[in-house]
Amino acid sequence: MNTIKQQLEARLAAMREENEVLASALSDSVKLTDYAPKNGVWTEAFQKALDEHEIVVIPAAEEPYVLDNSIIIPSDRKIIAEEGAVIRLGEDVKVLMMRNSNTVDGTHMPIKGVERNRNITFIGGTWEESCTTRLGYGNSGKYDEARSLYGVSTCLFLENLDHLTMKNMTFRNCGGFAVQIGEISNVYIENIRFINCFADGIHVNGNTDNLHIRDVSGQVGDDLVALNMYDWQNSTVNFGPCNNVLCEDLELDANARYKAFRIQAGIYYFDDGSTVDCSLNNAVLRRIKGIKTFKMYYQTPSYKVYEEPERGGVGSGDNIIFEDIDIDLVSPMDGFENYEQGDPVTGAFAGFELGLNVKNLYFKDISIKLYRDKYPTAYLACIGPRSVRIDDVEIFDPYVSSHADMMYLENIKINGENPDDIRPYVREIVFDHLYPDGPSTGSGTIGKLVYKK
Repeated sequence: MNTIKQQLEARLAAMREENEVLASALSDSVKLTDYAPKNGVWTEAFQKALDEHEIVVIPAAEEPYVLDNSIIIPSDRKIIAEEGAVIRLGEDVKVLMMRNSNTVDGTHMPIKGVERNRNITFIGGTWEESCTTRLGYGNSGKYDEARSLYGVSTCLFLENLDHLTMKNMTFRNCGGFAVQIGEISNVYIENIRFINCFADGIHVNGNTDNLHIRDVSGQVGDDLVALNMYDWQNSTVNFGPCNNVLCEDLELDANARYKAFRIQAGIYYFDDGSTVDCSLNNAVLRRIKGIKTFKMYYQTPSYKVYEEPERGGVGSGDNIIFEDIDIDLVSPMDGFENYEQGDPVTGAFAGFELGLNVKNLYFKDISIKLYRDKYPTAYLACIGPRSVRIDDVEIFDPYVSSHADMMYLENIKINGENPDDIRPYVREIVFDHLYPDGPSTGSGTIGKLVYKK
């Protein structure tokens, strides 16, 4: 495990240095206020400044810089917002605030032969929408008015891009995701704050390589950070693997409604029937606070029990490390009756809920509180299928099977103590023809479990 971490840290240190060198090479600078707003709106001025200069500096101001449409960012650009600068998407604006110029839809076929953007940097500033609630897909953060990239729902969209840096930024009142990225490499995101945001903070999709996210905190309505290599089609246009990832020093606000961290691998089918394994490989997640459950399983959209679920399958992973994490599993993350009532077959829930085919999975320095007097089906980790039926709708996928080749656990504290035997806190879920009216024979298995107190 230490070798994996050392190699990853060295790779990402070199990536950060390369990003810094590229950003430092930019020199042609202008202040946004050198351009004039139009009727108090800065959209045209901002776009012109970016089109004509490599660096745009946004001075501090008493009033926000209001935008009424999307800003398109070319390659080799740096946006520096001074402390006190607020960039706001105006009320009733349904499209996203900013995106890079060479974005492309990877929903229907793999992205090949399309020129990529490169070298985009954001430093500082408060970036906000005018939302007071989550507006839902198609109602905010659209790619354009026609929603021509269906799976985009965000304030900032960065995709088909090499070398992205985002530092010292605050996001506020975002009705969709604050940041959505995919089909991207060499990404460094540091010191990000969320205030009253209503969906995911940083939403990462497939075909992402060399990603370092550190020092992220605040209040969001969904995942603080989501690693969704596979995702539903209203939430992504990028399907594929995610390699070389370090997420560290993340803290979800205690008042946040949804205390989960989604990591979704899966098999995605393109229009021609070809597939891609949306996998996670070489990933370290450490020093993360405020999360009750790490959801690491394939999940389709809910479906009628007499209909077919969305086409797809369980994805894979390798060398995934969770380290220095505290979890207070005071209640199930999903408040369905079978979890609340402790159904012996379908009621298992855990701090780490697994449903992928993973080769090497590591847990080190994990502390979890379980309340088994009230929730006897609570675990440190469980692997296998899930099922919740509400009337004739299935929420999960009781037919899927998954497997962990090797699971390593070191210094695991259950309610403050290192147990002599970790097995009672790790559950392999097995369904055997759970329902007569549909496929429901899935299982989760562990090849070898290694535990060190």
